[in-house]
Amino acid sequence: MKETLSKKEQALQRFAAHNGFLRCPVCGDDLSVMASGVCCGQKHSFDVARKGYVNLFLGQQKGLYDADLFRARQHVFRAGIFDPLVSLIANWIREQNYHSPFVLDAGCGEGSFLVRLYEHLGEATFLGVDISRDGIRQAASHCEPIMWCVADLANLPLATGSTDVILNVLSPANYSEFKRVLRSGGRLIKVLPGEEYLQEIRQRLGGLAPYSNDEVVEKLEEKANVRRSSMLCYQVDVDLDLWQAMVQMTPLSQHRQVSGDLPTSVTIDLQIIEATLV
Repeated sequence: MKETLSKKEQALQRFAAHNGFLRCPVCGDDLSVMASGVCCGQKHSFDVARKGYVNLFLGQQKGLYDADLFRARQHVFRAGIFDPLVSLIANWIREQNYHSPFVLDAGCGEGSFLVRLYEHLGEATFLGVDISRDGIRQAASHCEPIMWCVADLANLPLATGSTDVILNVLSPANYSEFKRVLRSGGRLIKVLPGEEYLQEIRQRLGGLAPYSNDEVVEKLEEKANVRRSSMLCYQVDVDLDLWQAMVQMTPLSQHRQVSGDLPTSVTIDLQIIEATLV
């Protein structure tokens, strides 16, 4: 009978298959896969965790988002709430005609988006990076053959020019690092909330100013050439269970009380931008 590999062994195999694409967050040298983790020529070493991820973040965890928020996100993604977004981005990547593209999800949280994308683009190589160890621990619990890494977007542990596509979904960006790790002709796909995104939650929180992404788009346009932009807006029906998960998954509701009746639906309003970095 064939012995099943542990999560750690599976992760080591995936990293080994792409030896040289990781770089040391301490000195910038290439990281090579060793028996239990990765190590650079300067002997800086990092173990792959038993759960199947590598921690290359040098700072102290600040705990901006807790494990409950990430579990709520998993629930919402399993319900298919963001499937139209996943399908759109999968189509955009296919249109580039990459051969086995390397796709980085920068700010992947608990990995749900990347897992759904894998269902569309199984031929691609995927790496999910997030600064939250809680998020990456949950991401590594998925069975899909995706690499996971705790790391800072301001110090991406990736070799220069190693990435075909960077996804930046409802997450902060670091355009200088994105430019460094993207290959020539590579694409950044950034997803921003539209003005009506989760408006039913915002209305029940009270005291929140109307949302605008103008400033974020302006900064992106300073750093990149926008190739195309698309708006995606639709309603999703919710029951109490899904509503509670959607409330818990958004940082808007942290330290705030949601009041009011249960809505019958929630608005998903997103702007998707594809760009090349300059």
